[in-house]
Amino acid sequence: MTDGSSDETLARDMIDVHGTEAATVARGNARAAALAGQAPQAKSWIRVLGVIQRQQVGKASPIRVTPRPAS
Repeated sequence: MTDGSSDETLARDMIDVHGTEAATVARGNARAAALAGQAPQAKSWIRVLGVIQRQQVGKASPIRVTPRPAS
């Protein structure tokens, strides 16, 4: 994986398969590659993680704020 379009395709596929856990899986893959001394693969997974996180930010549900009762 060397170009951005491949990273984006893999990120979309991972989100389709893993849903909200896609970032966790990509992070684990990056860590495993780094620990195995596979720097190019680790960097690729970090790019994929970035794409996943950017996509998930746009889909995040808004935080609900409930007013406190008057005391």
